[in-house]
Amino acid sequence: MAQPGWDELCRAADDLHAAELLLEDPLAPARTAVPHLQGFWEAMLAAGRAAQIGAPNAADPGEWLGGEIAGLDARTREQLAAHWRGLSAQAPVAQLERHARAARQLLQTLEPVIGGGPLRTRKRRILWTCVGLLMLFTPLAIYVALTAEIEGEGPWRASYFADRKLEGSPIHQRELSVDHDWGKDAPHEAVPPDKFSVRWDTCLRIDDEQTAPVILQINANDGARVFVNGESLIDGWERDSGTRRRGIGTGEVTLAPGLHHLRVEYYESMGSASMKLAAAFDDNAPGPLSPDRLVYPGDAFDEDDPCAAVE
Repeated sequence: MAQPGWDELCRAADDLHAAELLLEDPLAPARTAVPHLQGFWEAMLAAGRAAQIGAPNAADPGEWLGGEIAGLDARTREQLAAHWRGLSAQAPVAQLERHARAARQLLQTLEPVIGGGPLRTRKRRILWTCVGLLMLFTPLAIYVALTAEIEGEGPWRASYFADRKLEGSPIHQRELSVDHDWGKDAPHEAVPPDKFSVRWDTCLRIDDEQTAPVILQINANDGARVFVNGESLIDGWERDSGTRRRGIGTGEVTLAPGLHHLRVEYYESMGSASMKLAAAFDDNAPGPLSPDRLVYPGDAFDEDDPCAAVE
């Protein structure tokens, strides 16, 4: 059984991991990492209270760091408190990177203190809560296809291929989101656990009030890419010549009100497999792309105009 504070520590790890990915992405605005760093500190304060370490009755992280914490001397705790007090969306990238490194040190120090097993990035429970509410209250028309032959529910038309080149006869199913962590398991009984590929299609609805550019973000293992209205927006298909990384990228696009075809493609080579798509609207931080912004394109659609048949 996990020790008191372990769940909160895992939430902190999730937020810190998200902040680190954003700070590593050269196309992501540095300010998008700030809400995740704030979430990290809120979770750390909750972990300290639950585990009765630091100053457990503190009102904020700075005050909490004033208490005794095994493995951290007073000078280190004061430096961490200074990072927390200086957290701002206007902070330069270098400062936020130092902040993230210090936060990682704190997390690694508290892991053996609180105990409970190895930290790992986990899907947020709030995402599934929101998805459940959307399934209950979003108008049924968003999820109803023109025909009902493809199984599943959701605004995404997923096509799974038994090779990594998006070739052959795919297995189709509807899905709520592009947010998968298959690990070393096969994504479908008809698809192998390695050397498979997936294509997701949906229609993104932009309303009249949407004025800021839309930011889309991928985090995949292995390769992934995103197209909007047939135009390439993010290409993480092959390793970047500079970073030697693939499957991670950010793109920004300004879209007129109406429906826009959104396509995500992914392939897995060997080992663990995962694919996550995030989006940001109106200058907010990237997060899961809510199904209520999407419309199912239909079981069969015109490749030249995939959203033409959607109401």
